[in-house]
Amino acid sequence: MGFKIRAVVIIIKVIVVLMLIESIIVTSSAQKRMRSRKTKQVPTDVNESQMGQSTSSPIKNEEHLPCSCAIFLTGQFNRHNRTEPPRGNPAIQVELMQNYSCTSTGKKQCSSRCLDTIMKHLPNSPALICGTIGRDCFRERAYLFYQNCSPRWINSNLSAGREFCCQNDRPVRCSKMATLLRQSLLTRNGTLESNEEY
Repeated sequence: MGFKIRAVVIIIKVIVVLMLIESIIVTSSAQKRMRSRKTKQVPTDVNESQMGQSTSSPIKNEEHLPCSCAIFLTGQFNRHNRTEPPRGNPAIQVELMQNYSCTSTGKKQCSSRCLDTIMKHLPNSPALICGTIGRDCFRERAYLFYQNCSPRWINSNLSAGREFCCQNDRPVRCSKMATLLRQSLLTRNGTLESNEEY
């Protein structure tokens, strides 16, 4: 009889232990599910916020300067040192209001677009350039510069090939201006020589 009671008590203990183990397993699996749900939700939220940031961060990166084009004359920049910025204001400046990537491809796209835009001004370029530079110039070539992303003018090394001569904000034939310059030099030298004689 005592043996049966002991056996029943052992069976009850085993059942209780099994029930405890089962409840622990159920609880731990429920906790794992809760954790996995939380971890699934957290990365999703993080990803959404990161996605929000990634979509907004290019906009922040896109807040660079748009593509701009300019014409500078050879008297305004050092043709042998391309890193040296041009001096003074450009003769012609056009802002395209279009952003290109800040890569070499973006630079090429910007310079090509500038070339297309500036080509429209070429027929009237002597009057435009002489009217805007605010100084006289003699046999200076016009070069295309552009800036993309940063406020630094980059020399495209593209030139119309013609020489500009300007006097009193108006275009002048370079041969005529050469004659005038020669005459002014001769008269200056003549007055210097005559002054030296006295």
